[in-house]
Amino acid sequence: QSLALQKVENELALAGQIQATFLPHDLPQIPGWQVTAALMPALETSGDFYDVIPLSNGRWGIVVADVADKGMGAALYMALSRTLIRTYALQYYRRPDYVLKAANKRILMDTASDLFVTVFYGVLDPRSGTLTYANAGHNPPFFLKVANGDAPELLCRTGMPLGIFEGQEWEQAELQIEVGDTL
Repeated sequence: QSLALQKVENELALAGQIQATFLPHDLPQIPGWQVTAALMPALETSGDFYDVIPLSNGRWGIVVADVADKGMGAALYMALSRTLIRTYALQYYRRPDYVLKAANKRILMDTASDLFVTVFYGVLDPRSGTLTYANAGHNPPFFLKVANGDAPELLCRTGMPLGIFEGQEWEQAELQIEVGDTL
């Protein structure tokens, strides 16, 4: 029993190491912008992930997501979701809503599980400071506008999480990020 438990622990540790390779090793150096990220999973593997995707015309795709479970199944679902979002982000580089719609359709075609993934996906144009985003049921990110000093704006969901229902639509929203603002 001890050897079997050790084998499972080793496999989970290896899965965690493999999963970590899906996260960006280095965040982009975007002139005039500061980009930082951290992820601390509660277990060896999890469904949490983030990504920064280089897009055409100097734009960047920004992903923060979470599969609604923990452990090996969530890690596998995360790998699939990340790959699909990256693929469709390159195809629909100006349309976060289309990226989520296409990823949702493919997830439902390729899986038969109770899992789903919440996703915040935005496209940042660093030259203009415009962030176009869609939020598939993810905890809303906070947008702190330095100019007004008010309470943070919540970038609320614009549609359902991915992997639940076919034929879903997501709305896009847009915000202007100025010098000193924080997302």
